[in-house]
Amino acid sequence: MALKIEIKSAEIETRHGTSARTGKPFTIRSQIAYAHTLERNGTPRAYPERISINLEDDDQPYPVGTYTLDDRSVYVGDFGRLMLGRPVLVPVKSNLQAAA
Repeated sequence: MALKIEIKSAEIETRHGTSARTGKPFTIRSQIAYAHTLERNGTPRAYPERISINLEDDDQPYPVGTYTLDDRSVYVGDFGRLMLGRPVLVPVKSNLQAAA
C-alpha cells in the first residue's frame, strides 16, 4: 500500500527569521497536508495525521487532492541506510481523471 497524502488547501505558510548560526535571513514556505498512516501492526490509523510539506522558494503549492510519495523522496544514505529526503508528491490517478 502506498502512503496516501491529502492536500485540503493550497494555502502556503511562510515563516521568516535570522539564522543564529550564520546571521543570515531565511524564509521557510510550507503547506499543510494529512498523511494516512498505519499502526505498527499494519492496520490503518483511525484518523489521518497533520503534516507539513516544505516548499522551495519557486515551488507552487500542491493543488487540493490526493497524493502519494514520489520515488525521488527516498534515497540510500550513509552506511546503506534508507532515508526520506524532501517529500515530492505525485497525484493519485483519480485526481488526474477528475481534472480531465
